Amino acid sequence: MYSEKGTRDFNIIPVEKFNQCISKKLGFGDWLELEEVEYIDPTNVKRNWELCRRKKKSKHDVDAIDIHAIIKNINSPQIILVVQYRPPVGKYCIEFPSGLIDPEESIEVAALRELREETGYTGKIQSISDPICYEPGLSSSMTRIVDVEVDLTNDSPTQNLEDDEWSLQVIKVPIESLYEKLQELQKQHSENLLIDSRLYTYAYGLHAAKDLLYCKANNNN
Repeated sequence: MYSEKGTRDFNIIPVEKFNQCISKKLGFGDWLELEEVEYIDPTNVKRNWELCRRKKKSKHDVDAIDIHAIIKNINSPQIILVVQYRPPVGKYCIEFPSGLIDPEESIEVAALRELREETGYTGKIQSISDPICYEPGLSSSMTRIVDVEVDLTNDSPTQNLEDDEWSLQVIKVPIESLYEKLQELQKQHSENLLIDSRLYTYAYGLHAAKDLLYCKANNNN
């Protein structure tokens, strides 16, 4: 029978992985590889899993960074986001500024470079998260979230985009109404626009926390 567990009440059982040299290459392109890897589960059953890996290697424990770029020194703090066309889904997506870490870059340098290239803005790093997986059922790709307080002394930010970023545009959204604004934009452009899952989760978390705090305040009255 299923029993509800607390936040610390679960088991992490070590899983023995076969040597990576016997993993099977199923295909590759300029940027990605498709592999089949084998592992042994805790009951000693050999299992296979297909996954996607980036060909570009990083010296870090992650291969990418996502940037939470916040404009604070105004009455209503804003977050800087990007909109770009994503061929795999055939639509535009609203996302955090993000990108891959170059081989010799630090995470800090990569984050500020990507922010500057994609949005024209720069700023001061406030914090860097632990490693986070993107889509662990599909890809081995990992990221760290870098919180940046945007420097507004540059009043005319200029993007420096690569050729394949032809569609990338910058928007600024008030954090207080982020969830509602994203819903509004998706409804307005329903045939052509999606919200990236990381951004949606972030926005919904803020929205849900605000509702829970409101309920708590009312219950205490």
